[in-house]
Amino acid sequence: MINNSSIEIPILDLKVGMYVSQLDRPWLDTPFPLQGVLMRTEKDIAALKKICQFVFVDIERSEPFVVQKHLPFAVFNQATSSANQNKSSNSEKLLQLDPLLQRVKTYDDFRTAEQEIPAATKAYDFTLALLNDITNNIERGIKFDIHAAHEVVDTLCESVIRNPDAALLLAQLKSTGKELYDSAVKTSVHMLAFGRHLGLPRRELSVLGLGGLLMDIGKQRLPKEIQTKRSMYLKPEERKLMKQHIAYSQEIVTQLCNVSDEVIKIVTQHHERENGNGYPLNLYANQIHPYGRMAAVVDSYEELIWGQSGMPGLRPFEAIKELKGNAQNGLNFALVEQFAHCISIFPVGCLVELNTGEVAIVLSQNRTQRFLPRIMVICDAKKKPYDNPATVDLKKFDLSPVGVPYKIINDLPQGAYGIDPKRFYL
Repeated sequence: MINNSSIEIPILDLKVGMYVSQLDRPWLDTPFPLQGVLMRTEKDIAALKKICQFVFVDIERSEPFVVQKHLPFAVFNQATSSANQNKSSNSEKLLQLDPLLQRVKTYDDFRTAEQEIPAATKAYDFTLALLNDITNNIERGIKFDIHAAHEVVDTLCESVIRNPDAALLLAQLKSTGKELYDSAVKTSVHMLAFGRHLGLPRRELSVLGLGGLLMDIGKQRLPKEIQTKRSMYLKPEERKLMKQHIAYSQEIVTQLCNVSDEVIKIVTQHHERENGNGYPLNLYANQIHPYGRMAAVVDSYEELIWGQSGMPGLRPFEAIKELKGNAQNGLNFALVEQFAHCISIFPVGCLVELNTGEVAIVLSQNRTQRFLPRIMVICDAKKKPYDNPATVDLKKFDLSPVGVPYKIINDLPQGAYGIDPKRFYL
């Protein structure tokens, strides 16, 4: 979105140190996974020169000395060609969110991720205990206590409001060995963080969190051998069985009292697609509730990064690129873009390789420059663990032991080099 601190410049005037906030075309048409990127190298600039004629640069996020000569042109050029104006107009339409998802507030971080970890851990453990109770009740044919579910999700919601990074870190690193439980809590956390990022009201965040927690509850009734299989590895007959989990989930949830219609929509619509190729009802576009569309994006992302025995999931950067491809085939463009910005290409809890050869874990995000997170450097260049890992804020361009600013050069799959990040942080 263009704002008062943005200036339009020709692509040939783009310099290292400039923060590009918008292009002359949708971000989804580019190789960049996030909307907004700092030009850190000539290679970054060369990538944009291949696809753009002009860009919008955010003055406040750029290095002052590189934008100074452009400040007289801060008023947008009225002589822009009608073709470019149409392109920009189409871009804005493509990225418009449903009115229900328009921002109503901006959430500030009330605690650091480290400060929030103890409370987030309690909320996380309460949620896992709730899932255990729900499972036991389903197996015995007893309705579970939806009031207790609301209370538990509200506790998790409050933690995410204070700082989502703590819960996101736990979702990435904490494992119970019960994949359906882990997946349910991870989905709830992602839905809460996504809603917070969009600036939705407090009540709506709880709806999203509860919907995320319950949307695959029907998988409890499927044969155990397919409950946690990724869809791409299902045989045709298994795929038919898997699709039944929507009906099972709907049956379980609709029998409860005091479950909102929005929660039911999340449960029943997270496999629908805007082009009509989803299931179970083959809904199109606006027939899908906005929360169902959000759930479809979150569910698709988790399907991509969720690994199985002998088959690791995609790395976050790869998953975001895949999501963009899926946005051409039924996922909502605007929501894919926003979710990518919400979680970043280097999500909390992921392993990254630095320009020094060292390995780090991402601890928390920088909300305005998500490609410059806070990290903990846990292994040296030979991938040997440090006895006393150091915490580094990439936004401050701290120097490494060899005298150069730390930079992330690559994200790593979980378990890379035999590293278990849980031992360093949980």
